[in-house]
Amino acid sequence: MINSITLQGFKSFLYREMNLNRLTLLTGLNSSGKSSVIQALLMMEKAFNSEKNIFLDGHGGVKDLKNKYSDADIYLEIEINESKYSVSISEQIKAEPLSGEFPEIWYISASRFGPKNSIPIYIDSNQNNKIGPNGENVLQCIRYYDTIVPYSVPESLKHPKAQSFGLLENVRSWLGVISPNIQFDFEVIDKNDTSFSTFDGHRATNVGFGLSYILPVITTLLVSTISKKNLVIIENPEAHLHPKGQTELAKLIFLCARNGVQVIIETHGEHILDGIRLATKEDGGFSENVQIHWFELDENRNTEVTSPVIDDNGKINEWPNGFFDQFEINNSKLF
Repeated sequence: MINSITLQGFKSFLYREMNLNRLTLLTGLNSSGKSSVIQALLMMEKAFNSEKNIFLDGHGGVKDLKNKYSDADIYLEIEINESKYSVSISEQIKAEPLSGEFPEIWYISASRFGPKNSIPIYIDSNQNNKIGPNGENVLQCIRYYDTIVPYSVPESLKHPKAQSFGLLENVRSWLGVISPNIQFDFEVIDKNDTSFSTFDGHRATNVGFGLSYILPVITTLLVSTISKKNLVIIENPEAHLHPKGQTELAKLIFLCARNGVQVIIETHGEHILDGIRLATKEDGGFSENVQIHWFELDENRNTEVTSPVIDDNGKINEWPNGFFDQFEINNSKLF
């Protein structure tokens, strides 16, 4: 498990060390540094897994990542099970690849696919069991773990209405939380390297955004439990979901972490937070494994982080200004 991350001179961070836990929530104002933490983790993964120095690939040059108020080189450090690993990125973009065991990241981006008539699949046999950041290969992944190499969902993540521990059965049941009694089906067409899904017999483009957006999220949370060395990172899991759906999804997120997978969530969802609080209270013994970070910007647009603490009753010890308080502010103006 990644226990902490340190960022220096990186984007909006002058210097910040943050603890990460079995379940970590990153929340706060727009463009306040939440996604930068995720970006840093993905860059570190490349530093571990690449023989070439390409972990800046896709992020621009150093000048695009450098904090303009910092004189130091960009410095990223993570701690994994009491071992520390770091990279320094200078103007010459030189950094040695890292050696060690880095968690396998299952990353679902905020820009994941909405409703599409077809979803691409991976033709590389080494990737046919992995979901891409935009939701690519999600249907192939379901087929792989449901029929080719059947995987039984852990009992703690099995939906109460699921008739078995099979992956497809539980994906369908958890989708039913979002849209009750929805009938989800899919087909993978290997010869065309594509796949498509239907909801109640209709194309995905003829139903709401929420089901397509949440399908890779639910599938990732269920499948990632195949190894406790996995790290799940999900951006905006609440997108296009109604409040009850968000709350129930938060319970699945909690259960995934409770089952031993490290989960990092970037969210603006008040109901995601409340769902985590409710699940923590119902569990009664996992609060020390839940970490919350609230991000905001100072007058120079550098990131400041406050870390409220949750207890076994789901209560939070401090509520920084702006921390999920807009309902109360609006309510006070209405009544």
